[in-house]
Amino acid sequence: MKVIDYYDRLNKADRGAVIALGNFDGLHRGHKVVINTAAEIAQENKATLAVACFRPHPSQFFDPNVTPFRLMSARVRARLLKEMGAKTLYEIPFDKTLTQMDDKEFVETVLYTGLGVTHVVVGEDFRYGKKRCGDCETLKKHCAVRGIGVTIVPEISLHKSYGKYGSTEIRQALRDGDVFFAAHMLSRPWIVDGEVVHGDHLGRTLGFPTANLYFNDRIRPKAGIYAAQCRLDGEDKWHHGVAYVGSRPTVDGKDHRLEMHIFDFDADIYGRIIEVSFRAFIRDDIKFDGLDALTQQMKKDADGARALFGL
Repeated sequence: MKVIDYYDRLNKADRGAVIALGNFDGLHRGHKVVINTAAEIAQENKATLAVACFRPHPSQFFDPNVTPFRLMSARVRARLLKEMGAKTLYEIPFDKTLTQMDDKEFVETVLYTGLGVTHVVVGEDFRYGKKRCGDCETLKKHCAVRGIGVTIVPEISLHKSYGKYGSTEIRQALRDGDVFFAAHMLSRPWIVDGEVVHGDHLGRTLGFPTANLYFNDRIRPKAGIYAAQCRLDGEDKWHHGVAYVGSRPTVDGKDHRLEMHIFDFDADIYGRIIEVSFRAFIRDDIKFDGLDALTQQMKKDADGARALFGL
């Protein structure tokens, strides 16, 4: 899949696509319907299937200090989009220039003159343009002038009692530690990826070495212990283990961490990229009276995760 981080000066070969347009944070079930609809239209019209999203996320542009909320990294999003069949990913720069475009100018400058799209597929809650002035109806109106087709996909949900499948709902599930419901809405377990960095090596001292990585702009799920799996970048094998999320109150820690203890694994992976897949919440993060009590609980947590995985 080709990733293009601009919308002007495109080669002829990179224009004329059918695009799914949106932020697509999480690539949940609702997003998949939008992208699959675009794929069907692209196939019917013998056109390229592309996905267009904004980078950075508009919320991060308007407030760089916004509380971390992203559900996935750009790396994971690109990998999943490739697996879904997208041939091109347009990462439209969300900058001051873009924020000053009204709905008509966005269609004219970005979609028509820039990307040269033939058809646009969006969810029914799509908003765009200066101060979110544009909606699906204005998108259809402005695109029609330039001969660009538009398809609006209605939201989907498990049941009206549970609400729609949406990034907001997934974030709340993660804050509650409900990774099962989050996985259902995502159609896959929630993943956090990043470079393995050095910690204080306390886990190794206690007999539970961990691979540490930063959440960066990703949402922090409920603090505690999770049954989890991880995979090294470039490899297919998933390793079982337990993941800790929190600030380590027993040792008066300050920073929020993700620490992954991998079962039956002993290799130097510092500097490698790993993906951590959250499978089940085991317990809350609590402060223990000392390291001995913490170590005993860690053994119980590991045994519980092994049982859950059938190991």
